[in-house]
Amino acid sequence: MSREDHTLERDRELERIAVALDSATRGEGRIVVIEGTAGIGKTRLVGTCRAMAKQRGFGRLQAIGDALESAMPWGVVRQMVERSVTRYQGEVREAILAGPSGAALAALDGAAADPSEAELARTLHALWWVAVDLSATRPLLITVDDTHWSDLPSLQFLVYLSRRISDLPIALVVATRPPAENSGPLAQLSDSRHAERMLPRPLTREALSELAASRGVRPAADVVTALYDASGGNPFLATVLLDELETLELPLDHAATAVRIGGLGPSTVFRAALGRLPADAVRLAGAAAVLGPGGDPWLTGAVADVGVADLPPAVEALVAAHVLADDAEHLRFLHPVVREAVLADLGPMSRAALHARAATELSAGRAPADRIAAHLMHAPRGTLPDAVDVLRHAAAALLAAGDGATAATHLERAVSECPDDAGLRAEWGRALLRTGNAREARNQLRAAAAGLPDAELVAAAASATAIVDGPQVAIEELTQAIAARPAGAREAGRMHLEARLAVIRSFLPEQRKVASAHLRGYATLPGITPDERTLLGLLAQMGRYEVWPAEEVAATARRALAGGAYFDDATGSIDAMVAWLVALVALIAADGFDDARREIDRAKQRVRLHGSPVEFAMVCNPAIIMHWQLGNLAFVEAEAEGVLAAVSEEDPVAQVIALRATATHFGAYCALERGDVDGAATLLARFDAEHSDVPRMLPTIWLHEPRASVALARGNPELARAEAFEQRDQLHAIGVDPPTMSWRSPAVQALLLLGEQREARTLAGELVAVARKWNTPTDVGPALRVLAHAEPDGRLALLTEAVAVLETSRARLHLARALVDLGEALRVAGRRSEARDPLHRGIDLATECGSIALRTRAVAALESLGDRPRKLMFAGVQALTASERRVADLALTGRANREIAHELFVTPKTVENHLGRIYTKLGINGRRELARALS
Repeated sequence: MSREDHTLERDRELERIAVALDSATRGEGRIVVIEGTAGIGKTRLVGTCRAMAKQRGFGRLQAIGDALESAMPWGVVRQMVERSVTRYQGEVREAILAGPSGAALAALDGAAADPSEAELARTLHALWWVAVDLSATRPLLITVDDTHWSDLPSLQFLVYLSRRISDLPIALVVATRPPAENSGPLAQLSDSRHAERMLPRPLTREALSELAASRGVRPAADVVTALYDASGGNPFLATVLLDELETLELPLDHAATAVRIGGLGPSTVFRAALGRLPADAVRLAGAAAVLGPGGDPWLTGAVADVGVADLPPAVEALVAAHVLADDAEHLRFLHPVVREAVLADLGPMSRAALHARAATELSAGRAPADRIAAHLMHAPRGTLPDAVDVLRHAAAALLAAGDGATAATHLERAVSECPDDAGLRAEWGRALLRTGNAREARNQLRAAAAGLPDAELVAAAASATAIVDGPQVAIEELTQAIAARPAGAREAGRMHLEARLAVIRSFLPEQRKVASAHLRGYATLPGITPDERTLLGLLAQMGRYEVWPAEEVAATARRALAGGAYFDDATGSIDAMVAWLVALVALIAADGFDDARREIDRAKQRVRLHGSPVEFAMVCNPAIIMHWQLGNLAFVEAEAEGVLAAVSEEDPVAQVIALRATATHFGAYCALERGDVDGAATLLARFDAEHSDVPRMLPTIWLHEPRASVALARGNPELARAEAFEQRDQLHAIGVDPPTMSWRSPAVQALLLLGEQREARTLAGELVAVARKWNTPTDVGPALRVLAHAEPDGRLALLTEAVAVLETSRARLHLARALVDLGEALRVAGRRSEARDPLHRGIDLATECGSIALRTRAVAALESLGDRPRKLMFAGVQALTASERRVADLALTGRANREIAHELFVTPKTVENHLGRIYTKLGINGRRELARALS
């Protein structure tokens, strides 16, 4: 069978591939998804793409998906990396392993150490950095053929890369069959905003005529028609039919040949081709089909029961028949369709027997567990005496790589081999819980807990129960289990169940009071164990929401955080990090700034060394809130921009949405303080557009407050009132009403503008009462300032008190506002000389904080008194944005672009662009002049 190098009727596809490669050359990453049925020419397009990239000087990584290897975590990624390593030996190989390729293998080898979503996120980010490094010196092409057979973790990496590819010199080209359903990572990859889908069409009759004519003779019209009808225009199937006609020596220019074509069909052709081969070759083809592409010839021979001496002629026969490709080192089918035909011809029992032989041979050769398990899953039970251990190890690696579904099927098979092992059943239940199959997870975890009484299993079963039967049933389940535990209040198992019960209750509005009473019973815990820290963290969060005395909440939060121990507990799980985050925010809200700063600095150091963008954003979240309270607007704006750059809006995870909501919230605050009302509105509108159908959560509820502030700045008090009251209603529905970020402040301003003074005074009075109950200067001072606006007769006294209170706080921006308000009130009261000092101090603080809007207002008040304050010049260093100043400061320390990018979780190209703008604004030519310009 000949395989002429034709790429017929694919000019448009090749042009689009060329455009994608040229775009990557310019540093603008692109994704091309080639989608079509088997044999339509996807592989040929991928191969041509690789040749085009080679001509352009691209680095190239490639992989091919396989149905069997889809159960092997990171199989496709390993192919990419190992192909770039195995072809070299000696010093060259060592040098490659010392670079990005070695880093990728190290990331994959370490991925199984911690089966958690946090570890998966870190591995994905480490692999992304490998791609960044590989593309640092020349553009990079990554191709994956038969992507529909890729393992789940590798697909997750391709999606992760696709969301962060726009400013990288990388072209990602994947070929796949049409998806059965529009879901999962492959669908996400196709739907990426940077992706271009190609749908190669079947060949026309004219193209098939040209294909046939390449055999040396112009075909008869009837032959072309028959060829088109039999193949449907599929290039590969048409080629297979032409090869068979050639083998049968049927002339293409005779109309009578058309009749024979109609009786052939692809399956008949493949069966006939195999039927002409020697028995050893047929057995070898079956074993190669079972083992998968790129199989070792000697292993394949052993599985096929073909002797060492008989192996070479069997391989040669398969190559001559164009079943296998001519590859000296591996047995590779010429096309997936051929392999599928061979597998279909084997029948189910023969396939199972070959899988059993493959598992036995691989086990004898001490192959990795995931590779053995992939065959055990298709082999009869009892194939290996240690099958349970093999399946267990393979499942653990799959869980670590984020493929809970395949892990669950492996463990289900393991349970079928050893149904009385309660621990094994527990592992299966936990894996099922990771897949979302909560009902079956609940059943298996309950069965495991009955055979192996364990508080952790009971708690895990209750988590599944909460999903399947509702939280109330889970609460009853846990309450009964707690009652059955030993009486000791601090007994470890009991504490674990209490912590799980508190987690479920704390997030249910109707359970908040019960949860509060329950948690108060643990107010004196020392915070020694993870479960104690969880209970204390939830208690601190509850105290903030219910406005307990801030001093009590701060003490509880400090014991929960335990000098970094809570963060150490949390680093294995994104959900656990959320619990750490809310405890830390409670400490910040209670003015525990020094302890919070130490906690954040320590966490940031950990995340910079070995973290993911989501973890980075989670640590930035409390830092943003704290520095807003302290009045460090440049820090807040830079950190908010960093979060939005690090976590993509395409990540639909609830935690990511919450993090982006907080960054948007405080980014809008900063824009308003700069006087950029449109910028604040744009930030909020962008979040709404990106997350239009998000579930209600506190960070999204709190966005109503900056929306109300934007409406006030635009002179629309009606809209401001509506936004503030919407936040009020949503918070009251879940029993939350803390003084921080209160809806009452914009509501009072809106009501005053609408002439509704009485209601404004009422709300302002409520705000002061709530703030005094919480009792931190950072909240009491601003509340008094709001009340001063609603109480004209007592305005001066209230503003004087607000300033006095805030003088004891470190909230500089709040103090600056109170000073400016006091200065303006004194000026209006005719006490002009007294007005100057608070206005001057307000200007200094507003300038220090970076609030241009507040400074402008204070300057206007001073000018009305006849003073001429120094004008703020927006040139040089002052012209740098917050993110630019941060990059400039890091560059000043001598960090390379890559190091800065690594620390800020952005791409080196982003850093390069920042530096370019910095040099332009400072009027310098490069880093050497940076120190002088910044000083």
